[in-house]
Amino acid sequence: MTTTQLRKKAKERLDSLPPDKVRVAAEFLDYLGAAASRDATAELLKIPGLLQDVEEASGHLKKRRYKDWRKVRKDV
Repeated sequence: MTTTQLRKKAKERLDSLPPDKVRVAAEFLDYLGAAASRDATAELLKIPGLLQDVEEASGHLKKRRYKDWRKVRKDV
């Protein structure tokens, strides 16, 4: 089954649920979304030096030490 078909089937089921079950379904979807976000964050944090690079880039932005992205590679 494709993602589009699964979404349609889920929406049909959600539309047929009583209000109290819709609330439970919404809470479960929130849980799944938060878990996916945690997993993505954990994966990013495994990248060596990422936090230091982000902090350095943030410092460059605050000091206006950056180049316009349009001017970095004009030949592309």
